[in-house]
Amino acid sequence: MHLQVNEQRYIATLKSNGEIEIDYNFTNYSSQLNDVSNIVVEQYVCLFDDNWAIVDEVFSFLEHRLEVKRLSFNTVIAKGVDLKLFYDFLECYNLQYHQIEEKDINDFVAWLLLPDAKNSENELISSKRTAKSTNRIVSTIKDFYQYHSKFNKIENPFLYATETIKRPTGQHKSFYTHTQNGLVEKSIFKIKEFDKGVRVLTKEQIETILATCTMQRDRLLFELLLFTGMRIGEALSLDIHAIGLSDLRERVQSLPLQSNEDDFRKGNQQREQKSGTRDLFIPTTLMKKLFSYYETTWLSIYEKRSMEHNYFFISEFHNNLGEPLSYQAVWDRCRKIGKSCGIFFTPHDFRHTFATILARNSVGIERLSKLLGHRDIGSTNIYIEIAKKEDIMEELVPFYKQYGV
Repeated sequence: MHLQVNEQRYIATLKSNGEIEIDYNFTNYSSQLNDVSNIVVEQYVCLFDDNWAIVDEVFSFLEHRLEVKRLSFNTVIAKGVDLKLFYDFLECYNLQYHQIEEKDINDFVAWLLLPDAKNSENELISSKRTAKSTNRIVSTIKDFYQYHSKFNKIENPFLYATETIKRPTGQHKSFYTHTQNGLVEKSIFKIKEFDKGVRVLTKEQIETILATCTMQRDRLLFELLLFTGMRIGEALSLDIHAIGLSDLRERVQSLPLQSNEDDFRKGNQQREQKSGTRDLFIPTTLMKKLFSYYETTWLSIYEKRSMEHNYFFISEFHNNLGEPLSYQAVWDRCRKIGKSCGIFFTPHDFRHTFATILARNSVGIERLSKLLGHRDIGSTNIYIEIAKKEDIMEELVPFYKQYGV
């Protein structure tokens, strides 16, 4: 099985002699092309079999999730990777996707947890995975069968694969308000996950990371993630029109985030804002830094490249100068900076740090949920639980000291 991801934009141009040319790496097409007939954005995730024939049922499912359900492109890619694993499993055991039963899903789960299994050609076909990764993959397969059960009348092997359990005590009660008598349905394929917690950066680690940044843009991005708690996708979608100073006497200002439907239609799902339009809050000092960067750096790049977008965070490297900063580019910068300062971190760690510090400062769960843009308040509870655990540990210290521990 072969997975192909295409997120490349191209422009088809009609010349005077009637020939059609396609430029796959256009940057400033308005100044390069005279007669534009059509602008197209090709974006898809496609699974091919060993004969390079498209696996139609996978393609239709992923296309539906991308175009109709409007999942982010990164999410659809992840689902494509999960389905490739599933089809590797089907191929390994000579199974057909439309004939799968509960026992086959159970075997698939066991197959996912096998340590480094290899096929007859000594090629790696599966490796040991965590419970969390396995549950995510199985969730994708369940979604796949729910889709085909609804639209193509394929029998769903997950339909009756549940068991009744008591509501987990560690979850926020409002998350289960629809249940009765504290009982909920749980998939029989779900593996117990051991929560390793979230990574929260210390003040010293943050200062070291920021001091290691060699580019002003990177430092501003990390500070924005830390002091607003925004997601990396929201930061990458930030519009230059949101940057501005209102009242310098105030220590905190509002930072509006706007969902851009036009951007979605053009294939910019990686910058999709999960929470839609909302207002964030930003320190006035940081807003001043952003505004200064816009005046001194962003505008100077704009004058060189005449950019066709309004994204605030852009590439400063020659090959991609002025193009919107990509998700992958941010991860690459995190790895490079982390290697330089000896601290492993991800863009999302700044959001975890923001949320955990506010929880430590007794910010209520509803207020914290709103600041983080969580649709489900249960997602916010993890930070409240971290703060409670830290409080308990602090309370135990005096007791231990009494006994010389």
